[in-house]
Amino acid sequence: MNFLNRAIKNVIRRPTKSILLAITFFVIGNLVIVGLGISSAAENAKTLTRKQMRAVISYEVDYQQFYEDADAIENEDERMEFYENSPRLDMELINKMMSDERVAAANSFSNWTTMYSTDMEGIKNPYADENMMGGGTITYGDGTTYEYINPEFKIQANNYPTQIEIYEKTYEVVEGRYYTQEDIDNFNYVCLITDELAEQNGLGVGDHITLSQSDPTHNETLAQQFNMDPEEFNFDLEIIGIYHTTKTLDPNDSNTQYMLTYEVPANTILMPASAYNEYTYNLGKKQFDYYASMDTTGTYGEYPSFEEVSAITSSVLLLKDPLDVEDFVKDYEGELKEYNILNANNEEFKKLSRPLDTMSFFANVVVGIVIFTAVVIITLVTALTLKTRSYEIGVLLSLGVSKVRVVMQLFSELLIVAILGFTLSIASGYMIAGKVGDMVLEYQTATEDKYVTDDNYEYIDPNSYFTNITQEDMLSQYNVTIDALLIAEIYIVGIGVVFVSILVPSWMIMRFNPKQILLNTY
Repeated sequence: MNFLNRAIKNVIRRPTKSILLAITFFVIGNLVIVGLGISSAAENAKTLTRKQMRAVISYEVDYQQFYEDADAIENEDERMEFYENSPRLDMELINKMMSDERVAAANSFSNWTTMYSTDMEGIKNPYADENMMGGGTITYGDGTTYEYINPEFKIQANNYPTQIEIYEKTYEVVEGRYYTQEDIDNFNYVCLITDELAEQNGLGVGDHITLSQSDPTHNETLAQQFNMDPEEFNFDLEIIGIYHTTKTLDPNDSNTQYMLTYEVPANTILMPASAYNEYTYNLGKKQFDYYASMDTTGTYGEYPSFEEVSAITSSVLLLKDPLDVEDFVKDYEGELKEYNILNANNEEFKKLSRPLDTMSFFANVVVGIVIFTAVVIITLVTALTLKTRSYEIGVLLSLGVSKVRVVMQLFSELLIVAILGFTLSIASGYMIAGKVGDMVLEYQTATEDKYVTDDNYEYIDPNSYFTNITQEDMLSQYNVTIDALLIAEIYIVGIGVVFVSILVPSWMIMRFNPKQILLNTY
């Protein structure tokens, strides 16, 4: 008769002991399910929320910390020197991160800017408040006036031939092509415009448009002021692609009526940052040279280099998997220069998930206490009942049954009862875990509300690529479920409890011979 058959017969032969142990395991199982269920639901809610968020990481300068450190410098000269060494993003690190296989696309802008056009009209905001859309009149000291007109176009100039909107199909090229690395390297003056803009102005691939940083009606005056040719203010671009954007104005948004023409999504023009940087550098240098020539003190300084003028001010990386965000940040944090940060919106995420983290922590503590208590109780019960079975164990050892098989028999007896108790606990534990979890979550969120103040307002950058989430969005994902993985964890816990609980009885058997056991001399 093998040890498993003997174990089954012993479980049946001692129904009272088996039932009591099964009840014990049933109670343990319920408590473990409650703890693991709540903890698993909390972690799943965070994971599901993270998956719904755009997997973006913003590589940026921590200007807030920089200015705080500057304000702390008492010496005026030292403070000015500190300001002159303003932090910049590391292009080598940007290129290194771009080559990471986890990165899907990147928006690395030298600047967000607005422009005018001499031969193209922007799409008007149909919901605009007409009183807010006009420009204004500027009166100079000599009494002359200038009618200011708001720009109509927004420029997205990227340093790489990838773009988050293209990858996510928010922008989709419907005709022509997107610009390439060759266009960027060769400073090609090319661009893409929306299909709405192309249709309204009768434009297509191969046509040219002219943009200007300043109001074209004022360029003649500016040219005279700076001793320039008016044509030097023009930014001539070839249209290489027409794209469609899914971004639209929301008539139900109260802010829509205040949006100027350049804020209409259809008026966004895409181009290589190299071309835009060259245009702005040349224009700025000519104006700088004019003012420098008027300076009689000789202290006007030198115009910044092209690299300084075209330095990337914002780099947003889109990862392929939202769950890689935290690991990606950890991998590159050690390579950041001073005042450079990788912002993954984690602080906001951690703040919103605080109730779930607290629940998960206490649930895991409960599971740990329950497992420890279960091991102690089952070990004591098994050790105490071992005395009543000394004759049986001594006979088995005298008949040549190995000590290992005797221990395996005791382990199997406990395991059979444990599996029975844990199996019965699955259904009841699921119902208890759901109700207990909801009660704890409700209490935890109510407690968290005490720490929320009304003046906790935070400005949200309209150009931000972070997904805006609320605590309600995250908590709505909380749902206690019993899946195959959780059931497997429960049985693993049960087997672990049984294994640890049998160690002391095993030691008692292994250290004595059959004669000592039969004579109760241990």
